[in-house]
Amino acid sequence: MKYSLLLVALLTPLFAVAAEEQQPLSAKAPLVYVNQNLGFNVKGFKYKQSEFPCGIDKVLVENLVEQARADGIRLEPVATADKIRNGVVPVLAIDVEQLVLGGEGRQFGTKQDSNLPKVQVTAALVKGKNNMVTAKHTCAIMTLNEFTPSSNILDMGSNGVTVCAATRKCLKDLSKDVVEWIEPQIQ
Repeated sequence: MKYSLLLVALLTPLFAVAAEEQQPLSAKAPLVYVNQNLGFNVKGFKYKQSEFPCGIDKVLVENLVEQARADGIRLEPVATADKIRNGVVPVLAIDVEQLVLGGEGRQFGTKQDSNLPKVQVTAALVKGKNNMVTAKHTCAIMTLNEFTPSSNILDMGSNGVTVCAATRKCLKDLSKDVVEWIEPQIQ
């Protein structure tokens, strides 16, 4: 009996937190569309959308939506022209300017000898026909100490970190930066 009450006392706060995370955002929360069709604008490279390494386009959009939700913004991924050209709801468009995945020929767009991921994007918030603001956002992994070993084929050779795992961590930081940038502009 004592253990049952103790278990209930310990789990109740966890259920409350889980329930709180499941709550839908208010209809009054700012709405922004995010263009799922990320551009790739690195000089000298002609990239097809389906060829983004490590699925960075999908991971970045998912991270942006998750971060925006945590910050009370309804960020809705869209890929259709009618929603993108709506003229009322702001649209977040992203263009990848620099992508360095490092090591053994996996560098794109720079001549650096770095084997750690770096992603630079230009984010544009389009708020109307003639109203657009842009900013560059960059993330980079400077140390591999935080990662756990892996047996992935893309292992970077240091602590068993994969290129994709390090890039995903970088994109999580990048998405936080982008959402912090758009938040005051849509209020």
